[in-house]
Formats: sequence, C-alpha cells, structure tokens
Amino acid sequence: MFSFADLRDLINRDKPKALNKHNPYYSYDSSIPSRRDILIQWIITQSSQFKHSIKTLELTVLIIDTYLNYFNISTEYLQLLGISAYSIASKFYETEILSQIKLYNQESQALYNDEEYNEMEEQILKAMGYQLNLITSSDYLLAMNVEVDENVQNLLMFLLMDFEIYQYSHFELALAIMHYQNDTRLVFSDKILIVSQLIHKKLIKAQEISCDKYQQEDTNSVERSPQIHKKISKKRESQRIRQVQSQN
Repeated sequence: MFSFADLRDLINRDKPKALNKHNPYYSYDSSIPSRRDILIQWIITQSSQFKHSIKTLELTVLIIDTYLNYFNISTEYLQLLGISAYSIASKFYETEILSQIKLYNQESQALYNDEEYNEMEEQILKAMGYQLNLITSSDYLLAMNVEVDENVQNLLMFLLMDFEIYQYSHFELALAIMHYQNDTRLVFSDKILIVSQLIHKKLIKAQEISCDKYQQEDTNSVERSPQIHKKISKKRESQRIRQVQSQN
C-alpha cells in the first residue's frame, strides 16, 4: 500500500500546468495533430538515441508548454525550443551530463548559431522562474507503488504527445493510467474514468493508423517492385515441384 502523506506532499508541491490553449500551436482536430504535439513527437524520437529517463522527457514537455505560454515564437524556431528544452532537462536529471545539444541539416550545417542557443536557454530559464524540480505524473505513480516499467513509460510518452489528454493534471493522468492498467486498489471518480476511456480510444486509433500505414507501405513496395513478387512466387512453385518429385 502507498502513503497518503506522500501523495499530499506531491499535491502541495505540484504546480498547475502552464497551458495557453489559445496559442495556435495547440490547435488540433480529430485528423490533424497540433504543432505542439508534432514537436513533442519529434523530441521523443530524437531522445531515443540518448536512453534518458522518462522524467527528462516529462520535464522537457513542461518546459516547452511553459515557454509557449509566455513567449511568441515563429515556426522556424520550434525545433530550437524543443532541443534546448531537452538539453536543459537532461542536464538537470541525468547523471551523465551532456553538452549543449545542437541540430544540423543533412549537409552537416548548423541550423542555429551559438548565440541563438544561448538566448533560447536564457529565455527558457526565465519562463521557468529558474525552477526545474517539478512534479510529474511518474512521481505520482511511484508514490502509489506503480512500477514505471517500459510499458508505463511508453504510455506516459504517448500522453505527452497528445495535448487533448495531456491537458489534465499530472495526478489525474497518473490515476487514469492506474485505471487503464486495471489497478483495483482505488475507487476512481467519473472524471478519471473518462480520461482512462479517452486514453484507450486514442491508443486504439493510433494502432489502427499504424496498421493502415504498414499495409500501405507493403502495397507500395509490391507496386514498386512487381518482379520481386514474381520471383518469390516462382521460387515457392519450384520448391513445391521438388517436394512432389521427391515424394514420388
């Protein structure tokens, strides 16, 4: 069982998410994700090469949302914001300290100069009030004795990338994850059940999109290389003939 005193401590220390829902980067519909969500997806993809903790990603997203709440930024600097937020979060949480992470194009040319990186990091720290020790959903899960294993981490990353779900509080998301995993230690409120159902709905949709994408890629592959299909068919046919001959 978990300690309610620890939970109360987290709730008291937790801060409301700084989310500017009127910012055009948060605009989304059922078919098109917001620019904010696309940026988070890109960050998570880039972060896979570093094998950092889920807390680093959670702090990165908090930094990005807080910055977008306070500053106007053009689309050409969104990647600078994303990689700078991740760089700061990794310096705060990871034991292996990285130097400033920088971006390059396919020709190995720098996308931003040192002055732009430094200015962005300074603006981020000001927006955060120089406070980075923030409460996240994984903190609540650990406090409630939920193992943050690979499956839970993947689920947390999925929530980070979807603003429609992520706009709920860290505590609400942690409870929704517990319900989604059929944890029976608590009686969940109707609001938590709604969030859990939303997570389930979004995951099913994401799986359907992924399946459709793979099927389309397979179809395009066959259309691009019809001779491959013919060679495979002939090879299989020749194998069948040899098997019949060997039986005779």
